[in-house]
Amino acid sequence: MIWLWVQFLVCVGVIVAAGVYLVKFGDVIAEKTKLGRLWAGVILVATATSLPELFTGVSSVLIFDVPDIAVGTLLGSCVFNLLLLVILDFASKKTSFFDGVNPAYIVETSFSLVMVAIVALGLFLCNALECFPWVWPGSFLIPIIYVFAVRITMREGRYPPYTQEMVAREEPKPKNRSKRRPVSLGKAILGYAISAVLVIAASLWLPGVAARIAARTGIGTSVIGGILVALTTSLPEIVTTLAALRIGAADMAFSNVIGSNMFNMLILSVDDMLYFKGPITSHVSSINLATAVIVMGMTGVAITALAVRRQRKFLRLSWASWALVAGFIINIILVVSSK
Repeated sequence: MIWLWVQFLVCVGVIVAAGVYLVKFGDVIAEKTKLGRLWAGVILVATATSLPELFTGVSSVLIFDVPDIAVGTLLGSCVFNLLLLVILDFASKKTSFFDGVNPAYIVETSFSLVMVAIVALGLFLCNALECFPWVWPGSFLIPIIYVFAVRITMREGRYPPYTQEMVAREEPKPKNRSKRRPVSLGKAILGYAISAVLVIAASLWLPGVAARIAARTGIGTSVIGGILVALTTSLPEIVTTLAALRIGAADMAFSNVIGSNMFNMLILSVDDMLYFKGPITSHVSSINLATAVIVMGMTGVAITALAVRRQRKFLRLSWASWALVAGFIINIILVVSSK
C-alpha cells in the first residue's frame, strides 16, 4: 500500500515539475520563433497546461478502463480551477478581484456554462443513453461550441483561452528578466520535448495507480478521481494563474481559469469518443452529476460577479468568493460521502 502512495506522489511530482518547465520552455519558444509569440504561445502553452488532463483521461478509458476517473478528474478539476478565483480575490486585498476583470468575459464564461450543462444533461440521461451503441450526441456538440466560442472571442477583439497570457507577458517586461541567462531556441525545444514526455508518461501511469489505491482502500474511483487526481492535473493551471496574479493581469488570470474549464469539457468529449463500450456518461457514478451541477452553479456565480461591480468584502473575500467556497465544500462532502 505504501508503494502505491509512493508511485502516486512520484506522478504528482513529475507532473508539477515538468509542467512548470513546459510553460517556461513554451514561453521561450513562443518568443523566439518567427511564427510570432502570440500564436506559438497559444499552441504551446495551452497544450502544456492541458497535457495532464488529456492523457490521464485517454489512459483511463483506453488502458485501465476506469471511466469514473476520467470523468471525475475533469469535473473535479473544474471545481478546483474555480476555487482559484477565491485565491485571486483574497490576494486583491481591499477591492474585489472580479472588479478588475473586463465584464466582456461574461461571454466566454457563458460558453463554459453551456458546455458543462451539456455534460450534466448526458449524466442526467445516463439510463436513457444506454441504448446508444457508442457516444452520447452531446459529445459531438461540445467541440463545435468550443470552436464557436474561440471565433466569437477573436471577433470581439479578445483572444481564445490562454492567449492573454502571452499578451500580458509581452507588455510588462520584468526588470529581473535581463539578468537571467538566455535560453537558446534549440535548448528550449529540447527542454519542452523532454518535459512533455515526462508529463505524458506520468499522466498515463497516474490513473492505474489511482485505480489500485481506490481498490485497496475501498474509497472508490469517484473519490480518487474527483479529488486527488483532479487536484494533481490542475496544478499546471494553478501555476500559470498565480503567475498571472504576480504580474497584475486580472483578465489573463480569469481567462486561464475559464479557458481551462472549457478545454476540460472538450477533453471529456474526446474521452467519450474513445470509450467504445457506450456513452461514457452511462458508465460512471451518479455523483459526477452532482459535481457537474455544482460546477454550473459556481460558473453562474462567476458570471454574476462580473456583472455586479464594486462588491463589498468580508474577511478579504467578496460574496462571490464565499459562494464559490461553499460550492467547493459541498462538492467535497458529496464526493467523499459517495464512497
